[in-house]
Amino acid sequence: MGGGNFGGFKNTKGAINEYEMPNHKKAVTPKEKFINYSLDYNNPNSKGKAEAYEKALGFTKENANLLINQIHGSVTEGEINPISIQSNNYGTKYKYEIPVKGPNGKTKIIVAVYQIDKNTSIPRLITNYVKKKGKK
Repeated sequence: MGGGNFGGFKNTKGAINEYEMPNHKKAVTPKEKFINYSLDYNNPNSKGKAEAYEKALGFTKENANLLINQIHGSVTEGEINPISIQSNNYGTKYKYEIPVKGPNGKTKIIVAVYQIDKNTSIPRLITNYVKKKGKK
């Protein structure tokens, strides 16, 4: 099954299996991405992410570590594989759908996209959001 298409996206070479992100154990999930962007109501570029996280799961800047730890752990421990892999001019993106339990007791799917930039080998989180029902 190596090197074929996966979900309409071309797989990258070098993965242990074609659905696994290389160096996933070393992935970087920056807290700043959540504090200054995803959970920041005042960031004009977050497009309602803070509100979605708070309403759906009860996450705010104050309890961001609970969210970050679940996302980071799922990726670095290899508990979950990416649902799509896509190369672009910047590198290779690995899109995950991760079930996350919020402080409000609810569990929702969080979409987290990691990227391995060209000429590097360590994946880093580039975006994340609460998946809307029915959206792929």
